[in-house]
Amino acid sequence: MTIPLYQDHDSQNTKPADGHTGLWFDRFFNGYNADWSLNDVAKSAWIKTVKGHTGDKKKLEAFSERQIILVNTLQGDTQRYTSDWHFITGMGNSHPVENGFSWHPTLAVPYLSGASVKGLVRAWVELNDDELSEDDNKARLKRWFGTAEKGEVAEQTGDFIFFDALPDEPPLLTCDIMTPHMGDWYSKGDESQHNDKNIPADWHEPIPVPFLVVKKTSFMFHIAPRSGVKTDELASVLLALTQALEWLGAGAKTAAGYGYMSEDTRYAEDLKVKQEKRQAAQEKKKQLDAKLANVSALAKTYLTAADKGDWLNDKNQFIQKGIIEEWLTTLESTPDETILDHLILLLNTHFNGLLTDPDKVTGKKKNPVHKDRQRSIAYRVNALK
Repeated sequence: MTIPLYQDHDSQNTKPADGHTGLWFDRFFNGYNADWSLNDVAKSAWIKTVKGHTGDKKKLEAFSERQIILVNTLQGDTQRYTSDWHFITGMGNSHPVENGFSWHPTLAVPYLSGASVKGLVRAWVELNDDELSEDDNKARLKRWFGTAEKGEVAEQTGDFIFFDALPDEPPLLTCDIMTPHMGDWYSKGDESQHNDKNIPADWHEPIPVPFLVVKKTSFMFHIAPRSGVKTDELASVLLALTQALEWLGAGAKTAAGYGYMSEDTRYAEDLKVKQEKRQAAQEKKKQLDAKLANVSALAKTYLTAADKGDWLNDKNQFIQKGIIEEWLTTLESTPDETILDHLILLLNTHFNGLLTDPDKVTGKKKNPVHKDRQRSIAYRVNALK
């Protein structure tokens, strides 16, 4: 018995505006032909459905701030690195377009897992022993990562925690192409069978292979010592991370120039600016809370809207059509001194002299200084005084 589960279902061909990019890319591929075959056009078309920025800026910033606070509490350190060119992560993941991708499960952005970051740092340390003796180098590997040799059963946890590396702003995704010119020869089977497919020659047909990449973007890396571990070697671990990203690269296709990153020297300055903005926002909230403490419910609604729209500093937000008039209509039926005083402050700030002389004229032709709407508002405000 066949049950037509999807008979009335209309699947859409574009990612929902508020959908998770990774979930869409990994689970909703619909480019197969009727015989379940697949061509490169379908692969490329599917990759293009996720082109553009991915992730929510506010959520990424909030996540990054929480991570920084956590890492600082653990006496760790944070650094931002910017990719020199394109970056790919999770290319070996299974996917109908042949090359997969790694997505953060909740934030819908490409990321490097903490295990990947740890492996990258270890690879660099193993390649560069800093002229240490073999025993000293093994001791350092065991101390930092938990084992002296890969594949060993860990006798202890490493001294350092390596966190997932994520972008702090929505990254830009695009479609890239690689074109193997001798694909049959690269994937040859039994070499004892001599035929035209086993020979690297110009008769092999080049086949374009599309794959998803991240354009130049920045990633936040966090490393912290475990509880009870001294922070003496933290700077050395961070230096190893910087050198690994500069010389080894992260993610896939590093041999082709992908994944190399450089330390973002502006990070400390940008972090200071963000902290100042956060402190200013917190202070502004305190001031607003103080204002709202002893006012009416109506005034609370008004002052909250004025703060959210930044009416005192943003004239365009304040004079949007209907806003002032709606509040004046409310005040004419329900007088409130707090709201009226604030409206007078805003009008005096943005329209100097309007309330004092709404009908002021200028020039020989006696042209009105203020517009009709402004004069109408002034009449109504003055009537409420």
